[in-house]
Amino acid sequence: MEDSETSQSVVAIAGMHRSGTSLVASLLQSSGVFIGDRLMAGGTGNTKGHFEDWDFVDLHRDPLTAQGIDREGWTTLTGLSFENEYLKRAKALIAARQQYPVWGWKDPRTTLFLECWSRLIFEVKFVFVYRSPWDVVDSLFRRGDLIFRNNPKTAIQSWISYNRAIYQFCQQTDKAWVLFKIEDVIQSPDLAIEVVNRRFSLNLRSPQPLGDRSLLRSNMVNWHRAALIQQYFPQADCLHHQLHQLATPIEESTKDTAKFNRSPWYWQNWLDRPVTRIRTAKAWHRLERSITKN
Repeated sequence: MEDSETSQSVVAIAGMHRSGTSLVASLLQSSGVFIGDRLMAGGTGNTKGHFEDWDFVDLHRDPLTAQGIDREGWTTLTGLSFENEYLKRAKALIAARQQYPVWGWKDPRTTLFLECWSRLIFEVKFVFVYRSPWDVVDSLFRRGDLIFRNNPKTAIQSWISYNRAIYQFCQQTDKAWVLFKIEDVIQSPDLAIEVVNRRFSLNLRSPQPLGDRSLLRSNMVNWHRAALIQQYFPQADCLHHQLHQLATPIEESTKDTAKFNRSPWYWQNWLDRPVTRIRTAKAWHRLERSITKN
């Protein structure tokens, strides 16, 4: 696979599912990055929209399905590549966007194909987003995907796999990248865009205000749930701290969120419907039971 050199600026937005990639994509879109005109509509968990271009979503889903991997990307495999027809489709997507001086796409599954996209697009720049493992797992359980009901460990295993791939890629690549802690972006969206402009030599305008911060709630996760992850998945906790060390600084950054908030359980997701709270609690119980019985 050969580099496709271009005078354009191409921005790939990636990160583990439920880490805030939609919010970051919405900011970049409002700042002038073309991220597609056939975007995935809102749904459970993202009522304002996913900001995902269906062409890129299908391009990532199809080879995953062909290899017997869950099409949503629930896997510990990374470093995947496009072969044959998928490679042709990827090049066609790039060619179809030649008229846009600054364009990009957002899809968490991009994380599984980082090296592939790095080779395909000479000028690609990466915006990575991360969020604590307990916040992500809680959000996935709250959404209620069937796979997490049957195997709750998949949620934390996927978090580890995705974020390890990002961490290793950032340390090895010669491409430009930023790695944002989502709480920093929520607190200072204008400054986040300024960082992107400075790091990528762009001239994006200031983003529109975050009209609905519920796109990603900054949950006060129950201390027991956070401790559960820290105790039984120490590799996730260690990786979370490593991401903090590698993260791109934003002025007026929020305090270190590596330490969880010991808030009373009744503050947890109090805006959720009762059925959602019950479903989420059951999922956490299944996870705890699956790891403590071994």
